[in-house]
Amino acid sequence: MISISGILVGLVLAAMIALGAFTFLNNPRERTNSFFGLICIALAAWVEVNYMAGLDLGNSLLWSRLAFMAVTVVLLGFVLFANSFPRSTIKDPLFDWGAVSVGFIITLLCFAPDFIPAITITNGISNVVTGPLYPLFLAYFSVYAVVTIGLLIISFRQSVGSDRERLRYVLTGVILTLIFASTTNLFLPLALGNNDLANYGGFFTLFFIGFTAYAIVRHRLFNVRLLVARSVAYALLISTLAAVYGGLGFAGSQLLFSSSGASTAQTAFNIGLAVMLALTFQPLRALFVRITDRVLYRDHYDSQVVLSQVGSILINEFNLENLLPKTLTALCEALHIQSGQLYVFDDDRIYKIQHYGPLPSKLMTIPHLEQFKHNILVTDELPPGRIQDTLNEYSVRVFMKLRTRQEFVGYLLLSHKLSGDVYSSQDIALLEVLVQELAVAVSNAKAYEDIAKFNLTLQQKIDDATKKLKIANQDLRELDEAKDEFISMASHQLRTPLTSIKGYLSMVLEGDVGRVSSQQKEFLDYAFTGTQRTVNMIADLLNVSRMTAGKFIIERGEVDLTKLVGEEVQQLQQMAESRKLTLKFVPPKKALPTMQLDEGKTRQVVMNFVDNALHYTKEGTVTVSLEQVGKTAELRVKDSGIGVPKEARAHLFSKFYRAGNAQTARPDGTGLGLFLAKRVVEDQGGTIIFESVEGKGSTFGFSMPLTVKESRGTRKQPAGK
Repeated sequence: MISISGILVGLVLAAMIALGAFTFLNNPRERTNSFFGLICIALAAWVEVNYMAGLDLGNSLLWSRLAFMAVTVVLLGFVLFANSFPRSTIKDPLFDWGAVSVGFIITLLCFAPDFIPAITITNGISNVVTGPLYPLFLAYFSVYAVVTIGLLIISFRQSVGSDRERLRYVLTGVILTLIFASTTNLFLPLALGNNDLANYGGFFTLFFIGFTAYAIVRHRLFNVRLLVARSVAYALLISTLAAVYGGLGFAGSQLLFSSSGASTAQTAFNIGLAVMLALTFQPLRALFVRITDRVLYRDHYDSQVVLSQVGSILINEFNLENLLPKTLTALCEALHIQSGQLYVFDDDRIYKIQHYGPLPSKLMTIPHLEQFKHNILVTDELPPGRIQDTLNEYSVRVFMKLRTRQEFVGYLLLSHKLSGDVYSSQDIALLEVLVQELAVAVSNAKAYEDIAKFNLTLQQKIDDATKKLKIANQDLRELDEAKDEFISMASHQLRTPLTSIKGYLSMVLEGDVGRVSSQQKEFLDYAFTGTQRTVNMIADLLNVSRMTAGKFIIERGEVDLTKLVGEEVQQLQQMAESRKLTLKFVPPKKALPTMQLDEGKTRQVVMNFVDNALHYTKEGTVTVSLEQVGKTAELRVKDSGIGVPKEARAHLFSKFYRAGNAQTARPDGTGLGLFLAKRVVEDQGGTIIFESVEGKGSTFGFSMPLTVKESRGTRKQPAGK
């Protein structure tokens, strides 16, 4: 009959063999995996032969010698494993070869007669009789156990991060197994002289199995967690199927079918059970896989899926208010992180802080953040010191800088994982990719936000400026109206006395009050000319005032344009002679028909063009020509004067505007002559002619249709006027 101890031994053997086989087959080329597999198989062999030594008393001597041989191999495996996990501590290959050679020698000595000469049986318990070679085994055991623990401690102190956590559990399991197993199977038999507790030694290997399995599941030791998860799932599946369908088969055979033979009904029942087994196998398998994955892979994630999810957020969100919380939430939930913070900087100051999870008791300030010079810091992989202490103080397990090629963006701080695991190489690799994309996205979002704020500010400034401009424009209108009223009033008030002055001067010059000497006549001519110029200027001002008030009327009548131009040229001949200039008039080759024009205003235009030509020409000729071109009459006044600069041409016909060179040549001008001329010409249906080369002269004139239609602002003179 199978005893409870036998069942327990069987379970220990199965666990040992499965653990060793999974680890070795997962990566046979890895030395660490091979040595760990050797330890598991040797421990399983020791548990079995140690159990058989107490069970098969007739062959107890053989089983005992095999047990010591298995222990020798276990210790050799411990030493080789400790020197290679997680990396070689003693790199000299002579160390491994020496350990193997000594272990091989001790293994051979286990079968020597002087090692264990005999076995005594007392009260059904076998006791080992030691020989003169037995102390060599004790020395071997002690040295290899101490070397194993020492190498693991050295590796533990030199390791950081995940490796340190794995070593913690492996070292604990090795120490507990060596202490308890050596106590029950080595030291107590020597001290008490019997092997009463030897059968229990094999159960202490569960310390090694348990802690190693925990490191596999929790910290991915040997990367065999998937094999462990699937093995557990299939074990649960087989156990469930065996229990359910075995129970149904037994109950059916006992309750439904009393005959010992295989009846048709019983055969049909068994077939039905088989069909149910086939149909429920896959659903149950999927169920147990999900359960084991949920337990053993509760922090598992697919890196590509996480990259895709976070990348979608980074691409589609342009607003920091949405980008930061969505990204941090997606990242922390995917990696099962308890809490995290995103610091976004702008001009060396904290611009925004985003939190996920519970708020930390303390937040890092700029001086704390700036003391970390590395782009990535993993707290569990740092050596003890000030940096690690600071990160621990603020519960930061991963510290990362966000930086693009052009600028520093901020920091990403992550706390503990919900599972309690340290951050794995997969986690760090994923975060390294994500922080680069996140830095670019945050930089772009900041730029987008700055542009939006700038546009808002700019629009506000435009609105304010427009409002001020409207107010200023209204003020200008009011000032312009006041100015026009003043000009109109002043012009009317000045016109009457100037007319009187001009009349009296004319009478004196004509000798109505007596003979005038030549010198007196010269001075009086100056006074008369100045008065006439003032009268003309006042007339211009009045015309501008009328235009503004909408009272500028074109009074048309029959006009001989050739005669009009000739008379204006004749009146200005004296002025040309005084300036030593030649003024000539070239009439049209064919007589022009009379035209419907405002004679007075047209005379003023012609006089203005010729007068300007004479004033702005220092020497040479001023030519006034009139000719018929198609259905229009064209007047051209061409001079060889100062010309008009290019930058002044666009404003030349504006009110009160004068080019810089014109102001120098004639300081007393008003800037109204050309403005009025253009208005008079255009109101009569004509167009202005203007050509100029600075320093070489100008041509001013107009093109007037021979037949003119009446338009708004135009009226004919009454008949007989």
